Amino acid sequence: MLSALALADNPTVRIRSADQARAVAALLRQSDFGAGWQGGQTKASALRAPSCPGFDPKQSDLVVSGHADARFTFPGEGAVVEQDVEVLASAAAVRKDFARTIRPQLPPCLAYELQHSANVVSAAVGKVPFPPTGAVSAAYRATVVVHRLRLRGVLVSDFVYFAKGRVEYLLEVSAPLGQQDQLGRFELALAQILLKRAAGAQA
Repeated sequence: MLSALALADNPTVRIRSADQARAVAALLRQSDFGAGWQGGQTKASALRAPSCPGFDPKQSDLVVSGHADARFTFPGEGAVVEQDVEVLASAAAVRKDFARTIRPQLPPCLAYELQHSANVVSAAVGKVPFPPTGAVSAAYRATVVVHRLRLRGVLVSDFVYFAKGRVEYLLEVSAPLGQQDQLGRFELALAQILLKRAAGAQA
């Protein structure tokens, strides 16, 4: 579910056309956002398991049969939404993935990875409350100090994980620090759109 180092125990990818179509259908659309937002589906990133000091959960026995990404931006507010969707072999595999990954070691792992990103000076990550969403869910908030072109600023980046059936969702929402109080409601609204769409597809 996370980008990480090449030494991680990465999931096995065996794309099936039906599940790939399901992953693409589970992406957010520009029509899900208000005026001023732009973006859509992007090239899916390579799947990497977390790999941080003291945290390298097993994922190679999990088979990903569909994978799609999307990215949306609101340039006027400096907000970014990135979405990753994975379709696994079974709902049991999804629960196994969450049980292995959503652990106390995950927040420091997210901070470790952020601190190794371009222009990041420091990052601190903690778990935040989030209403039960789908079959399993969890949310984390990163406070990130960035330095670019002689300018230093603070961003908030939320990581919202949830799943329904065989489909895993990750929403990463970033915005300037002053907008942090609005993010939880915004993220929940996006998650509810996706879950409603998934329920309709299964009807």
